[in-house]
Amino acid sequence: MLLLIINAVACAATCLRLLTYRRAGARHRPLYAWLAYVLIVATGTVALRTLLGVYPAAVDPSEVAINIVLCIAVFGVRGNVAELFRIGSVAWDGTERRNKGAPQ
Repeated sequence: MLLLIINAVACAATCLRLLTYRRAGARHRPLYAWLAYVLIVATGTVALRTLLGVYPAAVDPSEVAINIVLCIAVFGVRGNVAELFRIGSVAWDGTERRNKGAPQ
């Protein structure tokens, strides 16, 4: 029962954070908008179904862990789905780390 409540709270928090995202001048990207919409609906229905008592009682701990990590990540990027899935523009090849320990 505790896992069910934790899962519902994590999903509700994720849904609400995504719903309250403000672009503040950022450009609109339709693909990320649709991805955000899907995440809002998916996480919102988990919370709503739990509240209504129609969510299955057996919640897998790995599902709860995934939802908690997703919630933390969404809050970390302040609800910006584009930032959540952004891939760095510069490929990192590890030379900085290798050169850090090298003698000068």
